[in-house]
Amino acid sequence: MNGVNAAQRMNGTRIAGLASIIVGLAGLLWFWLESSPPRLGFDDTDNPLVSLQFLAQHSVIYAQIGLTLFVMSFALIIATHAVSGALADRANPLALRVVTTLGLFSAAFLFMHGVLRFGVLPLLHVNGIRDDWGQAGYLVSQFAGIHGFVAGGIVALCAWAVGISLIGLRTRTLPVVIGVLGIVPGFRLLSILGPFGVSVDGLWIFFMLSIAGVMLWCLALGVALLARRSGPAEPAAMTPV
Repeated sequence: MNGVNAAQRMNGTRIAGLASIIVGLAGLLWFWLESSPPRLGFDDTDNPLVSLQFLAQHSVIYAQIGLTLFVMSFALIIATHAVSGALADRANPLALRVVTTLGLFSAAFLFMHGVLRFGVLPLLHVNGIRDDWGQAGYLVSQFAGIHGFVAGGIVALCAWAVGISLIGLRTRTLPVVIGVLGIVPGFRLLSILGPFGVSVDGLWIFFMLSIAGVMLWCLALGVALLARRSGPAEPAAMTPV
């Protein structure tokens, strides 16, 4: 029975590692796709007219963003549960449940932004009826998506990364380097100080770094979990005669 449980734990750790790597890779791809307008000559993406011109010529990119976010969100659901299972033996159950919930919040927010990005054709259809309707629709999707779902999704993802890093350090279930790398996603959490009158204008570079940083943290977590699985097996318990 102990052998079966050990095999199940190893399989769970493998799933956690693979899912975390998929989250990181999908996140980096999403970040690159979102930067497409400036790279293709559409610099003022805050201008709905410019963005609609971009969509008229490159609508497939928004569809690709939506698909990438769907993959990322589903992988994140698997990763949060699987990582929780991999750390459950030593972690505080309440702390682990809270941190896991943050990961699930992030998956839900990012999924909803994927829905908005994937719905580019209805937006272009409305724009074809009346230009001002199309611009209004774009602004709604921009504020709800980028400034709503993405902002919430990234903060929740960074909070999940910081929480897992702290649990890993406290319980010694993850390499120290994962805990150290968790500092980078932690920069994003400083953004919550803005509404309390604390100036965060000079920290924007850290906020941007935290987005790429949390994706790289997911990759590092995945590699660490896979390496942990492939390490030397624990000796089997002696069966009394």
